[in-house]
Amino acid sequence: MKTDSQPPVWKRQPNELDFEQLDRWFKGEFCHRFPVDRDLLPEDVLLGWMPQDRVITHDSRVIAFGSCFAEHFIRFLSAHGYNNWTTPSEQYSPSEENLLLALGQTFENIFVVVQQFRWAFGEFAPKPGLWITKDKVCFDATEERRRKLLEALSAADVVVITLGLSEVWFDQVENEPLWRTMPENLYEPDRHRFRLAAVSETEEALLVLDRILQQHCPRLKVILTLSPIPLLATFRNQSAVTANHVSKAILRVALDAFFSRVDILSSGRYHYFPSYELAFSLFGNPFEADNRHVRPEVAGAILEIFRDRYTDIPGSSEAWKKHVQGDEGARSQVRALEQELKKKEAVIQDLSRAAEERLEIIRKLERSAQS
Repeated sequence: MKTDSQPPVWKRQPNELDFEQLDRWFKGEFCHRFPVDRDLLPEDVLLGWMPQDRVITHDSRVIAFGSCFAEHFIRFLSAHGYNNWTTPSEQYSPSEENLLLALGQTFENIFVVVQQFRWAFGEFAPKPGLWITKDKVCFDATEERRRKLLEALSAADVVVITLGLSEVWFDQVENEPLWRTMPENLYEPDRHRFRLAAVSETEEALLVLDRILQQHCPRLKVILTLSPIPLLATFRNQSAVTANHVSKAILRVALDAFFSRVDILSSGRYHYFPSYELAFSLFGNPFEADNRHVRPEVAGAILEIFRDRYTDIPGSSEAWKKHVQGDEGARSQVRALEQELKKKEAVIQDLSRAAEERLEIIRKLERSAQS
């Protein structure tokens, strides 16, 4: 009588590792799993980054540098009656604040941000024609303007620095970063060069900033964040979409390396707010029709989360939800459908296994009858 072959039985020696019990793998000091089968929450993104104490209080004097996303923070504080102080103004400014602070959106990379601090504290003297504003006007770096920037930075309690890009133009002669590319009539190919900043030099720029602050602004707190707004264009011979991902990745890795340093963590000066991660985690598509600027509800949700965790502005910890109801409802509906499909698939698989088992019994009976 023919018998069916049995599957091999693997024998394990005493104290031998059981590779089927994955929960016994060593997980190290920390093991935070990525959330699955549910909507992401702010806590999923903020874990490990939330400050022990509120960085911004009602009396805090706050300055924001960086990409245009930085402006959201200042407007939000002002709308809630916070940040009630006046920085030194000048007659050329389009607002009531210092012209350089009004031009804060100009400083989209860490190198020109650090350059402003170096200038303010006397470590750098820009040559004429080095700085060009967005309206293609040469910025005259007078001593009066430097002094007013120095006064503002010295008086501030908190500075929010929003990094936007890693693509940087440099003046090869002065060995200094430019605010942006030069107008065509001022461009010199042997002098004005573009390059993609590396992670190492981005981290080094952050360390230069730390040195300056330790020396000149020992009490100033810094909130670093990464703007979700993509590049307007790339100067590299590739898609602006792929170039943007590289640019953001460089900045994020450099920030991670900076915050991983023991001396930076122990100083208590620096805080990271994950604007970039929140925008893409809580929203399927955070952008308006132009594919660049975040939708108002995205900015609203991010700022409410910032308010609740980084400031003492009164309000509900769930206020961010009102900004994501549309996206949240759609995602929840899709997730519910996916779960329903998984259940039906499991039922189909069970029925298939049961049918296969019955067929196998029938085959055995047939083989037995034939023998």
